[in-house]
Amino acid sequence: MASKQIRLVMATPLRENSALLTQNALSTNAKTLSAAPNLVKIPKPVTNGVAMTKMLPDLQTRMDNNGPVTNGVAAKKTALDVETVKDNIPAGAVSNREKPAINAIKAPLQAPKPSQPAEAVGNNENPAPKPLKTPLQVLNALQSGEISVVKGKIVPKIEPPRTPKPLQRGPFPAPGRHVKISYVGKDMLYIYDSGLGPNDEPNSFEMLISRSLDCAMHVTDCLSAPPVIEEIVFAPFEDDYYRSVVKSVQNGIAEVFFPDFGNSMKIEWKKLKEIPDEKLKYAVVVTHPVWIDNVKSFTPRVNEYLETIVDLHEFVLTTVIDMPSTHIRMVDMRHSIQQYVLSEKLLALQQPESSLNLKTKLVAQLRQPNSALKLVATNPNTYKPVYYSEMIDTNISVSKGVELVVSYALHAFNENKISVINKSNQAAFEKTTKDCQTYGQIDPNPYNPQKQEVCLVKVKDIWHRAAPVNFKYGKPVQFYLLDLPAFTDEIKDAPVRRYPPGLTRHLFAVESIVENPEFLLQAIHGDENKVEQLPGVTIRANVYQTIEDDIIHLNVVSYEKGSLYAL
Repeated sequence: MASKQIRLVMATPLRENSALLTQNALSTNAKTLSAAPNLVKIPKPVTNGVAMTKMLPDLQTRMDNNGPVTNGVAAKKTALDVETVKDNIPAGAVSNREKPAINAIKAPLQAPKPSQPAEAVGNNENPAPKPLKTPLQVLNALQSGEISVVKGKIVPKIEPPRTPKPLQRGPFPAPGRHVKISYVGKDMLYIYDSGLGPNDEPNSFEMLISRSLDCAMHVTDCLSAPPVIEEIVFAPFEDDYYRSVVKSVQNGIAEVFFPDFGNSMKIEWKKLKEIPDEKLKYAVVVTHPVWIDNVKSFTPRVNEYLETIVDLHEFVLTTVIDMPSTHIRMVDMRHSIQQYVLSEKLLALQQPESSLNLKTKLVAQLRQPNSALKLVATNPNTYKPVYYSEMIDTNISVSKGVELVVSYALHAFNENKISVINKSNQAAFEKTTKDCQTYGQIDPNPYNPQKQEVCLVKVKDIWHRAAPVNFKYGKPVQFYLLDLPAFTDEIKDAPVRRYPPGLTRHLFAVESIVENPEFLLQAIHGDENKVEQLPGVTIRANVYQTIEDDIIHLNVVSYEKGSLYAL
């Protein structure tokens, strides 16, 4: 918002005002000397009481180049120069950031008194010493830091040049954390942790942006002087103001970088605003630049696709690699709902339009045997336990004609129990079970999980997602297998591994009661001994839930044989 233009008007010319004040000072001194001949009172420096809010650079340069006043002629010339410059100062905007520059015009007005002519200073002579301050003034100046004492001499304090502090970057999200994309850069992405903070604290990125917006709304004045390089200021973007770092200033245009998003832009520096809240100004950056593993560059198709998922789609970090000599990480991540691997999708998008259908190609890649080699073993040094409370349960629609897939049926005919998954989740379920086998095989580090944790456990040569439920001597001996779901018998020294950060937290299977198992028996030709053939069979069932036991009940109305990579 532009400041109101105010013209400063001086009622009395500087030169006449100075002479008048000097004359009054001499008159006062004369009276003092006559009344007390043994006391010499040093007159206070003569100043002009009119406050100027803005000084031109050439005025400051002129004053900096002026040496000590050596004679009356020099003093008179300096006063004339000040008045000339004063007359040429244009009326400008008055800002809260600017302070009256009264001290800037003091020195030229302190001409030698007529009764005390200044002595000429030769090449080998020292300049006349400046009037000393009173002891009380010296003490006050020392206390305020205006001056200091070096080797017994009073030295004025020299203000260091303004050098903004650099922003610090917060910790990088660990594998397994949920992230979103904030900006698509040149062959790289900017991501931020989209999950809750420690102890269920609010998301750090959302809190930072909210604080920025709120603070910027209360700052009405824009900058009145050009910012310095690396200064942190508010910059406008799409009608709101956000934190930005000044990268260059030239010809009235500033280039700024938005550290909380990753983008840059050029804008008039007069549209920037100061950030009054120091804690907000230097808050750690929680947005991080990353490269995508195996994707060296972004084609136009890749960029177009990535732009459509910025701030909307959530991913789970599966791979984080620290790169030497840079703060940029190499990562890969899996879509939290659609379960595709981002690097694989981007590589597929780089293929010509005439290649295989994108969806078909992605499915083929997921089924390639060597695709599992991209999974990384869990690092014990950086591992953070995964708890059962983090798992995401699934729901079966309570209605008629629901399409389901049998995933586990060992007790279908002796207890009328089967486990089913939604037909729409079949591909994700198969991929999860395959990943369990791969992660279990490539991880060489045994693990001792605690209560409430989830892990991988090997039962009858198959790796399962599991939660320990019974312990002896501090070690788990019984588990609840999450994808059956079912309890194991007590097993001693079962191979256990850490729950992979890149493995999905979604659960798929639901245990249910079959009300008409004899109908389901037809799918295996009436032979109960062939119950292991039921997994993979697609059924349509009327689903209802009883209030008494809160268990899903199925009345199967049709079935269709199929295959399923089941446990």
